[in-house]
Amino acid sequence: MGGSGRLPDVLYLHGFASSPGSAKARAFAERLRPMGVRMVVPRLDGGDFARMTLSRALAVAEAAASGLSRGYAVIGSSMGGYLALRHALGRPVSAVVAMAPALDFPSSWERWMSPAELERWRETGWTELEHHETGRKERIAWDIVAESRQHPAIEEAPSCPVLVFHGLRDDVVPCGLSERLAGASPHVRLRLLDDDHSLHASLGAIVEESVEFLGGAGLTEAAP
Repeated sequence: MGGSGRLPDVLYLHGFASSPGSAKARAFAERLRPMGVRMVVPRLDGGDFARMTLSRALAVAEAAASGLSRGYAVIGSSMGGYLALRHALGRPVSAVVAMAPALDFPSSWERWMSPAELERWRETGWTELEHHETGRKERIAWDIVAESRQHPAIEEAPSCPVLVFHGLRDDVVPCGLSERLAGASPHVRLRLLDDDHSLHASLGAIVEESVEFLGGAGLTEAAP
């Protein structure tokens, strides 16, 4: 892909325990909005982080996309990358850009927390997790774990063009997940970077490559 065509509207989905004001969301907004691109960045927890679930986040994304032009693109980071790929399935999306996508988000809690931590969380119904926006630990219900287990991992990409960025030093979401996705889906372009999960060191290059990618994808007919 790639090219210099008109860019589509963009739905941006931020990561877990993040917000519409994340560094990546701001970087894309600063690049795209002066180009006349309509970009919407919903708050995926709906304003209630404590009661967040994947189903609610997917519903928030669906509602935010309802006002976008047909053939809009979706950009997502980490959990937002998972949501972007899920959202694009069967919808009129022209392209997806996923940064360090947590493709196994529904089952990733066992990788991020010890069995004892998870059991305490289940028994009490609550725990506290670091939130990137507030800079402190915030309460969150066990619902996010229990309900996530009802959702599938992403093992196959949607039919639209997909660009994935993943850091080789990512210790939160293994880059092997993105490598398997790209291996199973020939229309997925994978860019492995010398970076960690945040991808902050590569952000400028990611934004520029994404703009080029979306310029080409925006000229194609969206999937039905």
